[in-house]
Amino acid sequence: MTRVNVFRKNARIVGFEVTGHTGYAEAGSDIVCSAISALTQTAAAGVSEYLSIDCVTETDDGRLKFELGHSISDNECAKAEIILETMVLGLKSIADGYGKYLKIIEREV
Repeated sequence: MTRVNVFRKNARIVGFEVTGHTGYAEAGSDIVCSAISALTQTAAAGVSEYLSIDCVTETDDGRLKFELGHSISDNECAKAEIILETMVLGLKSIADGYGKYLKIIEREV
């Protein structure tokens, strides 16, 4: 199962961490894992590269951790929020159909 922890501060997303493998199918054929990876990696890239917002991204086998920088402005946070909330909508849509393979946990930090 893949777990996505979404971290919020004052209801705004300030980061997320994706861990584990879905186990839906063999590596290379796992459409659920591919969908989760595409959404989360695109969100991280959108914030860091397209919006040029300060953030930290760490990757390892079966893990992606993303955090917004601590010194970003409210305006930058609002822009990042659009991308990150869209990512969460997509993940929830995947979980609706494949909940056995994906768990989304949202927590206030």
